[in-house]
Amino acid sequence: MPQRDYVARSNEKKSKKTQKESALKKVLILIIGLILGCGIALWLLKANAPAPTTVSNTAQPVQQQPKSQLPSRPEESWSYIRDLETRTVITDNNQTSQERLAQLTTQQKQQIEERRKQEEARLAEQVQQNSTVETPAETTDKATIVTQEPQLSDEALAAKKAEEEALAKQKIEEKRKQDELKKQQAKLAEEKAKKEQPAKIVASAATPADKAANQAGKFGLQCGAFKNKAQAENMQARLAMAGFNARIASSADWNRVFVGPVGDRAATSRAQSNARSVAECVIVAM
Repeated sequence: MPQRDYVARSNEKKSKKTQKESALKKVLILIIGLILGCGIALWLLKANAPAPTTVSNTAQPVQQQPKSQLPSRPEESWSYIRDLETRTVITDNNQTSQERLAQLTTQQKQQIEERRKQEEARLAEQVQQNSTVETPAETTDKATIVTQEPQLSDEALAAKKAEEEALAKQKIEEKRKQDELKKQQAKLAEEKAKKEQPAKIVASAATPADKAANQAGKFGLQCGAFKNKAQAENMQARLAMAGFNARIASSADWNRVFVGPVGDRAATSRAQSNARSVAECVIVAM
């Protein structure tokens, strides 16, 4: 039977047990140290953390945009509506009625007079712009320029005075020619009235178809009177593009643009309404 050393074996068991206990203590100390370190770190982070900002959830009031208010519609007044409401159309064939229709109304005369004045003012302005005073060439000597300045002003005054005198003479001449033209028109109207008196006696015996044929073509439109023929041709072209049979009647001083003869008074009134898009025309007898 082999011999056993029980003392040595017991010492070995004790040494192993002490080693295990020391290792277990080290592990426990390490775990406790880690827990304490984590707790201290968390406490430091919490102490140094910034104070939380409170976000206000108050909703801002919505601003209502003001409603756009459009201006009221302008009230337009048209003169031709009033003219159409108060216009009288004569359908009989009396000589007095036809003569009364052939005469221009006061409004039509005012329109023709206003157009004539506007044309005269425009022509006078063109003449004033065209008659520019020519200034002499500049010289190199300054002393000569200084001495010539009062002479230039005198020449300009003289030229201006001569121009004003020429314009005054031109206006007097135009007025005289207009008076002569009015006298000629009055004389022609008297001769026409004398010629129409025997024609009336012959027309009384004519048939209704002949009366209608004779009545047609007595009225037309006058759409302007110009001293410059180019302006009259321009107006004629615009009327032709609008579908009107326009023609130019030239005299010594004026170039008148006529449309027609159109027909009776009613047809001429309709043509006048259609021609308003191009020009303001007046009804005249033809």
